[in-house]
Amino acid sequence: MRDITLCHPRLQLLAVQLVEESGKQGLMIKIGETLRTVAEQDALYAQGRTKPGSIVTNAPGSSYSSYHQWGTAFDIFRNDGAGAYNDSGNFFTRVGAIGAALGLEWGGNWKSIVDKPHFQLPDWGSSTSGIKKIYANPEAFMKTWTTEKRIGWIKDNNGWWYRRQDGTYPANAWYVINHHWYLFNRDGYACTGWHRWNGSVCDPEDGSGDWYYFDPTPDGPVEGACWHSRDNGAQGVWYVDALDSI
Repeated sequence: MRDITLCHPRLQLLAVQLVEESGKQGLMIKIGETLRTVAEQDALYAQGRTKPGSIVTNAPGSSYSSYHQWGTAFDIFRNDGAGAYNDSGNFFTRVGAIGAALGLEWGGNWKSIVDKPHFQLPDWGSSTSGIKKIYANPEAFMKTWTTEKRIGWIKDNNGWWYRRQDGTYPANAWYVINHHWYLFNRDGYACTGWHRWNGSVCDPEDGSGDWYYFDPTPDGPVEGACWHSRDNGAQGVWYVDALDSI
Protein backbone atom coordinates (compact mmCIF):
# COMPACT_ATOMS: atom_id res chain seq x y z
CA MET A 1 0.00 0.00 0.00
CA ARG A 2 1.08 3.58 -0.60
CA ASP A 3 -1.01 5.46 1.93
CA ILE A 4 0.93 7.04 4.81
CA THR A 5 -2.34 7.90 6.59
CA LEU A 6 -2.71 4.19 7.41
CA CYS A 7 0.45 4.35 9.51
CA HIS A 8 1.20 5.37 13.09
CA PRO A 9 0.33 9.07 13.66
CA ARG A 10 3.89 9.96 14.70
CA LEU A 11 5.31 8.23 11.62
CA GLN A 12 2.94 10.32 9.48
CA LEU A 13 4.37 13.51 10.97
CA LEU A 14 7.95 12.37 10.46
CA ALA A 15 7.24 11.32 6.86
CA VAL A 16 5.96 14.83 6.06
CA GLN A 17 9.00 16.37 7.72
CA LEU A 18 11.37 14.07 5.80
CA VAL A 19 9.83 15.04 2.45
CA GLU A 20 9.96 18.75 3.34
CA GLU A 21 13.50 18.76 4.78
CA SER A 22 14.83 16.70 1.87
CA GLY A 23 13.22 19.09 -0.58
CA LYS A 24 14.95 22.03 1.08
CA GLN A 25 18.26 20.34 0.26
CA GLY A 26 17.27 19.67 -3.35
CA LEU A 27 16.44 16.00 -2.73
CA MET A 28 12.99 15.41 -4.17
CA ILE A 29 11.36 12.29 -2.76
CA LYS A 30 7.94 10.70 -2.38
CA ILE A 31 6.58 8.15 0.06
CA GLY A 32 6.26 4.69 -1.45
CA GLU A 33 5.37 1.49 0.41
CA THR A 34 3.71 1.96 3.79
CA LEU A 35 1.39 -0.52 5.55
CA ARG A 36 1.54 -4.13 4.33
CA THR A 37 -0.82 -7.04 4.88
CA VAL A 38 0.36 -10.51 5.88
CA ALA A 39 -0.16 -11.70 2.30
CA GLU A 40 1.82 -8.78 0.83
CA GLN A 41 4.73 -9.36 3.20
CA ASP A 42 4.73 -13.12 2.62
CA ALA A 43 4.84 -12.50 -1.13
CA LEU A 44 7.94 -10.33 -0.71
CA TYR A 45 9.54 -12.91 1.56
CA ALA A 46 8.95 -15.63 -1.05
CA GLN A 47 10.85 -13.62 -3.67
CA GLY A 48 14.25 -15.23 -4.20
CA ARG A 49 13.22 -18.25 -2.12
CA THR A 50 10.19 -20.01 -3.60
CA LYS A 51 9.51 -17.42 -6.32
CA PRO A 52 11.73 -15.84 -8.99
CA GLY A 53 13.80 -12.77 -8.19
CA SER A 54 16.36 -11.64 -5.66
CA ILE A 55 15.86 -11.81 -1.89
CA VAL A 56 14.67 -8.41 -0.70
CA THR A 57 13.62 -9.11 2.89
CA ASN A 58 14.34 -11.44 5.79
CA ALA A 59 10.94 -10.78 7.36
CA PRO A 60 8.10 -13.28 6.75
CA GLY A 61 4.60 -11.86 6.98
CA SER A 62 2.95 -14.75 8.78
CA SER A 63 4.97 -13.99 11.93
CA TYR A 64 4.47 -10.20 11.75
CA SER A 65 8.22 -9.78 11.25
CA SER A 66 8.16 -6.54 9.25
CA TYR A 67 7.49 -3.13 10.75
CA HIS A 68 5.55 -2.36 7.57
CA GLN A 69 2.87 -4.69 8.97
CA TRP A 70 2.79 -2.71 12.21
CA GLY A 71 2.29 0.62 10.48
CA THR A 72 5.60 1.99 11.75
CA ALA A 73 7.68 1.91 8.55
CA PHE A 74 7.67 3.42 5.08
CA ASP A 75 9.85 3.40 1.97
CA ILE A 76 10.72 6.35 -0.24
CA PHE A 77 11.60 6.76 -3.89
CA ARG A 78 13.34 9.46 -5.87
CA ASN A 79 11.00 11.97 -7.53
CA ASP A 80 13.22 14.15 -9.71
CA GLY A 81 13.06 12.25 -12.98
CA ALA A 82 16.46 10.58 -12.52
CA GLY A 83 14.96 7.16 -11.75
CA ALA A 84 13.05 6.05 -8.67
CA TYR A 85 15.98 4.18 -7.11
CA ASN A 86 18.94 5.83 -8.83
CA ASP A 87 21.48 6.39 -6.04
CA SER A 88 23.81 8.66 -7.98
CA GLY A 89 25.32 11.42 -5.90
CA ASN A 90 24.72 9.32 -2.77
CA PHE A 91 21.10 10.41 -3.02
CA PHE A 92 19.64 7.90 -0.55
CA THR A 93 22.52 8.27 1.90
CA ARG A 94 21.89 12.00 2.04
CA VAL A 95 18.17 11.47 2.62
CA GLY A 96 19.03 8.81 5.19
CA ALA A 97 21.09 11.32 7.17
CA ILE A 98 18.14 13.72 7.20
CA GLY A 99 15.81 10.96 8.40
CA ALA A 100 18.19 9.91 11.16
CA ALA A 101 18.44 13.55 12.31
CA LEU A 102 14.64 13.65 12.55
CA GLY A 103 14.69 10.57 14.79
CA LEU A 104 13.91 7.83 12.27
CA GLU A 105 15.81 4.58 11.94
CA TRP A 106 17.28 4.26 8.44
CA GLY A 107 17.56 0.90 6.67
CA GLY A 108 20.79 2.02 5.02
CA ASN A 109 22.57 1.52 8.35
CA TRP A 110 21.62 -2.17 8.53
CA LYS A 111 24.13 -4.96 7.95
CA SER A 112 21.69 -7.40 6.38
CA ILE A 113 19.76 -6.61 4.27
CA VAL A 114 20.85 -3.00 3.57
CA ASP A 115 17.63 -1.16 2.62
CA LYS A 116 18.38 2.46 1.73
CA PRO A 117 14.82 3.54 0.83
CA HIS A 118 13.49 2.28 4.20
CA PHE A 119 12.67 4.27 7.35
CA GLN A 120 10.95 3.22 10.57
CA LEU A 121 10.23 4.31 14.12
CA PRO A 122 13.12 3.21 16.37
CA ASP A 123 11.09 2.74 19.55
CA TRP A 124 11.07 -1.07 19.71
CA GLY A 125 14.47 -1.91 18.20
CA SER A 126 15.52 -2.80 14.67
CA SER A 127 13.65 -6.12 14.64
CA THR A 128 10.02 -6.71 15.56
CA SER A 129 10.91 -9.03 18.46
CA GLY A 130 10.60 -6.11 20.88
CA ILE A 131 7.15 -4.96 19.79
CA LYS A 132 5.85 -8.56 19.66
CA LYS A 133 6.68 -8.95 23.36
CA ILE A 134 4.25 -6.10 24.11
CA TYR A 135 1.46 -6.62 21.58
CA ALA A 136 -0.04 -9.86 20.29
CA ASN A 137 -0.42 -8.57 16.74
CA PRO A 138 -0.54 -5.34 14.71
CA GLU A 139 -4.28 -4.96 15.23
CA ALA A 140 -3.84 -4.85 19.01
CA PHE A 141 -1.05 -2.32 18.63
CA MET A 142 -3.08 -0.06 16.32
CA LYS A 143 -5.86 0.17 18.91
CA THR A 144 -3.43 2.08 21.15
CA TRP A 145 -2.75 4.83 18.62
CA THR A 146 -3.76 8.37 19.47
CA THR A 147 -4.09 11.08 16.85
CA GLU A 148 -1.34 13.68 16.70
CA LYS A 149 -1.99 16.84 14.71
CA ARG A 150 0.08 17.08 11.59
CA ILE A 151 2.04 20.26 10.95
CA GLY A 152 2.74 21.55 7.45
CA TRP A 153 1.15 20.56 4.15
CA ILE A 154 -2.05 18.52 4.43
CA LYS A 155 -4.16 17.23 1.54
CA ASP A 156 -7.87 16.49 1.71
CA ASN A 157 -10.64 16.10 -0.87
CA ASN A 158 -10.58 19.84 -1.64
CA GLY A 159 -6.83 20.26 -2.12
CA TRP A 160 -3.70 21.22 -0.18
CA TRP A 161 -3.70 23.46 2.90
CA TYR A 162 -1.05 24.30 5.48
CA ARG A 163 -1.36 23.85 9.27
CA ARG A 164 0.92 26.01 11.42
CA GLN A 165 2.34 24.94 14.79
CA ASP A 166 -0.48 26.77 16.61
CA GLY A 167 -3.16 25.01 14.57
CA THR A 168 -4.05 28.02 12.38
CA TYR A 169 -3.84 28.07 8.60
CA PRO A 170 -3.23 30.80 6.02
CA ALA A 171 -6.11 32.09 3.88
CA ASN A 172 -6.46 34.89 1.34
CA ALA A 173 -2.71 35.51 1.46
CA TRP A 174 0.67 34.85 -0.17
CA TYR A 175 3.46 32.97 1.62
CA VAL A 176 6.93 31.69 0.78
CA ILE A 177 7.31 27.99 1.64
CA ASN A 178 10.48 26.07 0.79
CA HIS A 179 11.66 28.79 -1.64
CA HIS A 180 8.38 29.04 -3.60
CA TRP A 181 5.47 31.49 -3.53
CA TYR A 182 2.02 30.07 -2.79
CA LEU A 183 -1.35 31.84 -2.84
CA PHE A 184 -4.02 30.53 -0.48
CA ASN A 185 -7.65 31.24 -1.37
CA ARG A 186 -10.38 32.43 0.98
CA ASP A 187 -11.00 28.86 2.18
CA GLY A 188 -7.32 28.30 2.95
CA TYR A 189 -6.45 26.04 0.00
CA ALA A 190 -3.37 26.53 -2.17
CA CYS A 191 -4.30 27.75 -5.63
CA THR A 192 -3.49 25.77 -8.77
CA GLY A 193 -3.89 26.93 -12.36
CA TRP A 194 -4.91 30.53 -13.11
CA HIS A 195 -6.14 32.86 -10.33
CA ARG A 196 -6.53 36.59 -9.74
CA TRP A 197 -5.12 38.67 -6.88
CA ASN A 198 -6.08 42.32 -6.38
CA GLY A 199 -3.73 43.09 -3.50
CA SER A 200 -6.01 41.89 -0.73
CA VAL A 201 -8.40 39.26 -2.09
CA CYS A 202 -7.93 36.03 -4.02
CA ASP A 203 -10.34 35.72 -6.97
CA PRO A 204 -12.40 38.85 -6.13
CA GLU A 205 -16.02 38.77 -7.26
CA ASP A 206 -15.62 42.00 -9.27
CA GLY A 207 -12.93 40.38 -11.43
CA SER A 208 -10.26 42.88 -10.46
CA GLY A 209 -6.57 42.15 -9.97
CA ASP A 210 -3.75 40.53 -11.90
CA TRP A 211 -3.65 36.96 -13.14
CA TYR A 212 -1.11 34.48 -11.72
CA TYR A 213 -0.41 30.89 -12.68
CA PHE A 214 0.25 28.15 -10.11
CA ASP A 215 1.70 24.73 -10.87
CA PRO A 216 -1.25 22.34 -11.44
CA THR A 217 0.64 19.03 -11.48
CA PRO A 218 -1.34 16.65 -9.19
CA ASP A 219 0.91 15.48 -6.34
CA GLY A 220 3.91 17.02 -8.10
CA PRO A 221 6.90 18.16 -6.02
CA VAL A 222 5.86 21.85 -6.33
CA GLU A 223 2.11 21.58 -6.88
CA GLY A 224 0.60 25.03 -6.26
CA ALA A 225 3.89 26.95 -6.61
CA CYS A 226 3.66 30.23 -8.52
CA TRP A 227 5.19 30.47 -11.99
CA HIS A 228 6.89 33.55 -13.49
CA SER A 229 8.63 34.70 -16.66
CA ARG A 230 12.34 33.97 -16.71
CA ASP A 231 14.99 36.23 -18.24
CA ASN A 232 14.90 34.20 -21.47
CA GLY A 233 11.14 34.64 -21.75
CA ALA A 234 10.28 31.07 -20.76
CA GLN A 235 7.69 30.36 -18.09
CA GLY A 236 8.56 28.22 -15.09
CA VAL A 237 8.19 27.68 -11.37
CA TRP A 238 9.47 30.68 -9.45
CA TYR A 239 12.37 29.89 -7.11
CA VAL A 240 12.71 32.49 -4.33
CA ASP A 241 15.94 33.02 -2.40
CA ALA A 242 14.13 33.78 0.87
CA LEU A 243 13.24 32.13 4.15
CA ASP A 244 9.78 30.71 4.79
CA SER A 245 7.24 33.38 5.70
CA ILE A 246 4.45 31.02 6.72
